[in-house]
Amino acid sequence: MEDRSAGIAALDERIPFLLSQLGFHVAGVFQRDMGAIGVDPRSYAVLMALATENGQSQRQLSARLGIHRNAMVAVIDTLEANGLVKRMAHPDDRRAFAVTLTDRAHTLLPSLDEATSALEDTVTEPLSAAERDTLRQLLQRIAVGAGLIPGVHPGLGTGKTNI
Repeated sequence: MEDRSAGIAALDERIPFLLSQLGFHVAGVFQRDMGAIGVDPRSYAVLMALATENGQSQRQLSARLGIHRNAMVAVIDTLEANGLVKRMAHPDDRRAFAVTLTDRAHTLLPSLDEATSALEDTVTEPLSAAERDTLRQLLQRIAVGAGLIPGVHPGLGTGKTNI
């Protein structure tokens, strides 16, 4: 029987395979760690979007994150049920709600940031600081070349995130 640890050398030389392999691995760790905190990838994205600009409407969040408006309602409902956001009358549109972070969310955000930072440190541990910066810049260039929106996972709209 062959040694399974030998892997498949031809695939190990392919960048798309390596990105997929690492993406799958990181997504599992991300979902495990965020799940322990009580947040899934979509919820995390909404909380981060609100942390940068609190009081956005559901429609704004939906457009910004590429999450269908019907799915966004469910995400906001869940976040509201968990005491992380609240809907208020929108100051500029009486037909819309402004979604705002609660005190509980503000308290939780540093833990989320710490968890994602720790994950980044774990994943990039074999690299020097300069190599991490280079990797980040190269991946950002590839993402721009692919037409991806900075900081928005294309899987958020489908619910099939591999963050």
